[in-house]
Amino acid sequence: MDLTEKFDFKHIKYEKKGMIAYVSINRENALNTYTNGTLFEMQKAWLDYEKDDNLRAAILFGQGKHFCAGHDLTVKESLASEPPAIHYGDLEIFKPIIGAVRGYALGGGCSMALACDIMIMGDDAKIGYPQAKVGIISIGGPQRLPRLIPGLAKWYLFSGEFITAEEAYRHGLALKVVPADQLLEEAIKLAERLCESSPTSIRTLKESIERGSLLPLGEAFKLSKQIAARFEATPGYQEAMKAFLEKKDPPHRVKK
Repeated sequence: MDLTEKFDFKHIKYEKKGMIAYVSINRENALNTYTNGTLFEMQKAWLDYEKDDNLRAAILFGQGKHFCAGHDLTVKESLASEPPAIHYGDLEIFKPIIGAVRGYALGGGCSMALACDIMIMGDDAKIGYPQAKVGIISIGGPQRLPRLIPGLAKWYLFSGEFITAEEAYRHGLALKVVPADQLLEEAIKLAERLCESSPTSIRTLKESIERGSLLPLGEAFKLSKQIAARFEATPGYQEAMKAFLEKKDPPHRVKK
């Protein structure tokens, strides 16, 4: 189901097929750079994805040959006034998001890719924060990249050097690298595998990861226990345990 027209989206496409949502930046002629308007549209799509109980996984990608080359600097708007978006962590989306990245993912586009739960990359992908080369700075990069590759982040931020797909894989940023023309096909396979897991388990795990990552380790363990205790009190957990002990299919399993 294509919901692009329903939501009157101009900068993105939003589709639902089975249990998978597809969110794509649709500014191909501008290297899929985004504006504040693009982020507002994405916010609407992500909130719809979060509340739709039929959806279990989402894929974020760019139309054409590039993921997202960052904020469109030809549009006069303050970078500091960007609306809530996943790349700044100010939207709580506890369902999984797969980033399918090819071509450029730069600046805010790189932060968008790194904010995804799982990243798969085409072999032509180049990601990074080139702002320092032209005398400006990144907002998300100094916060997100050091949390992922602390020993290397300052070099990439200070030099503006791109991270290739193979380097991203070696650094642990990407799950896998595939031929660029097979990227979406491979991303769909990953999403289908996630759909086989319990959506409640994934939501609870993601909440524990996201909230625990902000705390010292000891406090994070305490939080994780609290979240696990809340999860174990749900009927879904009791049903899943009963099915497991009786060697039956788990209740979340979709019959084909």
